Amino acid sequence: TLPADKDFQHEVAGPMLERFLKAKKGVSVEHRRRILRLIENMTMGRNAVGYLTESLHGAGSPMAQRVLIARLMNLEHKKTLAKKLAGI
Repeated sequence: TLPADKDFQHEVAGPMLERFLKAKKGVSVEHRRRILRLIENMTMGRNAVGYLTESLHGAGSPMAQRVLIARLMNLEHKKTLAKKLAGI
């Protein structure tokens, strides 16, 4: 679970959270938080979809569905859209 925004603003906990949530150089903790909140909102929050994309395929094995979806999607474009939605 990602800590609340209030936790990041706490004078003691905030710097500790920033330190432990750093990952790839050049990617701020704020941007990571925004993407994680977007994922949370899309999968469990008020904007969550009722069905997984894979479940709408309806034929073949789950792995075949994943392969087909991966082939048809433009990942870089999806990353750009996610960053825009997250305000990054």
